[in-house]
Amino acid sequence: MDMDDPQDVGAAFGALILGGAVSEEPPPPDSPLGRVRAFVARYGEEALKPEHIGAAQEGRPLLP
Repeated sequence: MDMDDPQDVGAAFGALILGGAVSEEPPPPDSPLGRVRAFVARYGEEALKPEHIGAAQEGRPLLP
């Protein structure tokens, strides 16, 4: 992150307020975001539905 760039500063501040962090690294594969990314890589973006996001957040399997 370039802390001289207002966009990056805003993103870092927003993440801090929400209890997160901005990272350039891919998410861990067992995290909800990592699981969603793996699902999209396998089945494509058009297969991703809102219920998949909920399942990932709850730790349930992501079924096509």
